[in-house]
Amino acid sequence: MRSLVLAFFLLLIVIPSAAQVFYEPPDVPATAPNPEFPVRVHILGSHWNYVRGSYRGYGRGDLLGDNPVGFDYTYSCSQPFLHNALREEFYQARWKKQDQKLEILTQKVGSDHFHHCELKVALKPVPYMHYKANDTAGAATK
Repeated sequence: MRSLVLAFFLLLIVIPSAAQVFYEPPDVPATAPNPEFPVRVHILGSHWNYVRGSYRGYGRGDLLGDNPVGFDYTYSCSQPFLHNALREEFYQARWKKQDQKLEILTQKVGSDHFHHCELKVALKPVPYMHYKANDTAGAATK
């Protein structure tokens, strides 16, 4: 009985410590312009869980440009990422499969190390947010 209680207390100590070892803070939009990622994406919501060695998530966003459209997305990537906190902020992206799969460019906070994450998207006929013409000036959507 004594060894069972001791094992239980060890588990209470080890499990939270192990979770902290595997936790990665979420990435943010890459700051350096990359011409290989011409699409601008505004992420409105990002939810994720750590499952078997990767982060799986879902959310909503808008493709910016002359004719903004909304989209819902899912992903499974090595890093989670945050939603855009500012209206002017966006992720750089490129189409992997037109109108179905987007790849976004993310960056670790305080680092110049970049990650790519593929989003499976379902396009909507209109954006989730209303944008003024100058909010998306110069943004390419396709």
